[in-house]
Amino acid sequence: MNKGNKSDFVTVYKAQGKLDAESIKGFLEAQNIPAYLDINALGQIYGLTVGDLGEVGVMVSKKDETRARELLVAMEGGEFEDEVLVGAPLTLVPSVGDEDVEEDHRRRVLFLCTGNSARSQIAEAVVNHFLAKEWVAFSAGSEPSGFVHPMAAKVIRNFGLEHQGYSKPIDEFLGQEFDMVITMCDSAREVCPLWLKKGPIIHLGFSDPALFDGTDEQKLQVFKDTYEAIKATVISYLEDL
Repeated sequence: MNKGNKSDFVTVYKAQGKLDAESIKGFLEAQNIPAYLDINALGQIYGLTVGDLGEVGVMVSKKDETRARELLVAMEGGEFEDEVLVGAPLTLVPSVGDEDVEEDHRRRVLFLCTGNSARSQIAEAVVNHFLAKEWVAFSAGSEPSGFVHPMAAKVIRNFGLEHQGYSKPIDEFLGQEFDMVITMCDSAREVCPLWLKKGPIIHLGFSDPALFDGTDEQKLQVFKDTYEAIKATVISYLEDL
C-alpha cells in the first residue's frame, strides 16, 4: 500500500478475495474517493492452504470515511447497479455506534456447469441484474476452462448487463453455504461435491452453445437463444421460491 501513515486510514469493506476488493475500490474511486487495498497476510496464507480467497480490506482516509460508508450502503440498496460488480455480497465494516449499516440478507445461489465459461456465467449475470434485491449469484465449473467465452460475454453486454465474472473451480467456494445450488449440465450434476449438498440442489439443464458448429452469425444467435432460455427459466424458478 503506497500511502502515508496507515493510522490515517480506516477499513470500510472486507472482501473475500482480491477481485471483490478491486471492484469496490474501483467503485469508490469512481465517486472521487481514493481507496487502497490492505491484504491480510494471514488470510493469504490461509487461502493458499485451504482454498479460501483470503481477506482483503478496502481502506479510505478518515476524512472520506463517512462519505464512503454512505456510498457503500447506497450501493447495497441497488442505487449503483450499473457502476459496480454485484456478483459478491457486500460486507461492510460497521463504525462504533453505527446502527444504520445492515448486513446483506439476500439469498445466495451457485450455478455450476463444466467449464464455467458460458451457461453458468450467463445465469450469474442474469440473476445479479434482474433479481439483485433478493438474490446474489455466483458460478463455478467442475472442469473450469479458465476463461469466459467471448460470445457469452458479448451477449451479456449486448443485453445491457454488467458482469465481471471469471472461470473458476468449485473448490473456490469451499466452506461457503448457499441457499440454492443449480447445476446446468449433466456432468456438473454428477460431480457435485458432497460439501455442497447441505442445501437444495436442483438441475436446470441447457445445451452448451459453445458446441454449436456454424458461422459466427449463427453461433451468436445460438448464444442469444441460450441467454433468453436461461433468463426465462432461472428467473421464473427463483421468483417462485
